[in-house]
Amino acid sequence: MAKYPESPESIFENYTNDWKTAFGQELQSIILYGSAARGEYVPGVSDINFLVMLSSEGIASLRKAIELTSKWRSQNVAVPLVLTKIYIETSLDTFPIEFLSMQQHHKVIFGEDVFAGLNISKANIRMQLEREVKGKLLHLRENFLAEAGDRDGLLKLLRQTLPAFNSMFEALLYLNGQQIPEHRRDIFIQAVEIAKLDKVFFDKLLKISQQESKPYRNELWDIFEKYISQIRALALFVDGMEKEK
Repeated sequence: MAKYPESPESIFENYTNDWKTAFGQELQSIILYGSAARGEYVPGVSDINFLVMLSSEGIASLRKAIELTSKWRSQNVAVPLVLTKIYIETSLDTFPIEFLSMQQHHKVIFGEDVFAGLNISKANIRMQLEREVKGKLLHLRENFLAEAGDRDGLLKLLRQTLPAFNSMFEALLYLNGQQIPEHRRDIFIQAVEIAKLDKVFFDKLLKISQQESKPYRNELWDIFEKYISQIRALALFVDGMEKEK
């Protein structure tokens, strides 16, 4: 049986040592991000997400990380995001929302803080936000129809899609000049208020997503129709932001 870490901090030293052993001076930094960096880690449930920054020479020898990655996956450590510094610096216009989320919530456990001082363009964030929200809207409509007859399939769809809005809501707060809270529920509450969405409904979605509630199929149909309508309203709100700017 797998032994899951009681806390992310409990594995920092061993995880870092494994990467040092494999890559030596080619290892430039290891950074914790995601729910564990926000203080929302649940043993046995949450993944632990790391960004590992290697030199150009190190990333060209990525096979050296195969064994250690396999070892740590058995302890709920996700496959790491392995990048170079130049990739990050030249991809801020391509993945601004993802890098904004990491910049806001991360913990350096070894080496350089690559997110310190990064300047992420609001124009690029707004453009990606529109693309992501509209893409999620299409995804929800298509998969609701595909899974409508299966209660477990609908629950899985909701639990997989809702967390993706965390980074989008962070972007929305950032664009509106607001401080981004540490915890997901607070992020959702503030963003929903800004976009004039239904706060009570999104609180209900969060409870379902966190397995605090498990509605029956017919109720899920109602929930998904409301979910889709709320994301459509969010897409329209983001369009309106573009006109204002």
